[in-house]
Amino acid sequence: MKRLSTRPSTVSRTRRTALAATATLLGLSALSPLGLGAAHAQAQDVIRVSGIPDENPTELARKYQPLIDHLQKHLGVKVVYVPVIDYGAAVSALAAGKVDFAWLGGFTFVQAKVLAGARPVVMRDIDREFHSVFIVNTASGISKPEELRGKSFAFGAKSSTSGHLFPRHFLSSRFQIDPDKDFAGAPIYSGAHDATVKMVESGKVQAGALNMEVWNRLVAGDKFDKNKVKVIWTTPPFVDYVWAARKDLPPATVQKFANAFMQLEASDPADQAVMALQGAKRFVPAKVEDFDVIEQVGRSTGLLK
Repeated sequence: MKRLSTRPSTVSRTRRTALAATATLLGLSALSPLGLGAAHAQAQDVIRVSGIPDENPTELARKYQPLIDHLQKHLGVKVVYVPVIDYGAAVSALAAGKVDFAWLGGFTFVQAKVLAGARPVVMRDIDREFHSVFIVNTASGISKPEELRGKSFAFGAKSSTSGHLFPRHFLSSRFQIDPDKDFAGAPIYSGAHDATVKMVESGKVQAGALNMEVWNRLVAGDKFDKNKVKVIWTTPPFVDYVWAARKDLPPATVQKFANAFMQLEASDPADQAVMALQGAKRFVPAKVEDFDVIEQVGRSTGLLK
């Protein structure tokens, strides 16, 4: 079995406390990389799902609860959302069989596949052509990516596809900027996309990168001072998020889970509400080969051994 070199992102005490509160709200303890929660039920009378914590816990709870209700209705069993404290814990929980399905970024899916044979199930229509945006504090005077050299910079989580892997890849391949050598000090890892925006807004760093979907939602919700932060570049498209299944789940269970997503109808108000919170117009089947390029980029950047 191949071993991964990626280390879990650092999680602040405030974030751990917030995740614990979210877990309490949903009736579970948050998983950590060392303690993965209650033992998984032997019979499939309970389906446990999780996902990478790519936004703050309050937003995650808001997005997941209607989805959990939908899944429970269509699967005919109890569905429980299991919060985790960081990206590595989501991969570990799926690999250890502590959750049955997990919402992963493209890179965390590749990690789960390499580590434990996780299988892709479904993805949103937008995940086949996903984008990251590079943002700057307007006071920095930066207007294009070439000017990031010598500036302070924040990525999201270390295992984030759109918050780290592809932004790092494009910095190197398009602009010949080595993040570990060419910024003003080592890059900061914020741990989440919305946290990156806050760092840039506050001036803690002059620039950063995050996924375009979160950026658009923050803009629409007036979640930051738009006079202080602007986009200077949008990346070319790449494949990203996917629902993945642990490798030993029965095929019928996996198919039923996939059907619960693919049967969502935009014409149904209840279904539309679920899809809107997930940022999707529809869900489509996902294949292992969809993520080959992510594995290649992960290895080329040295983030995956």
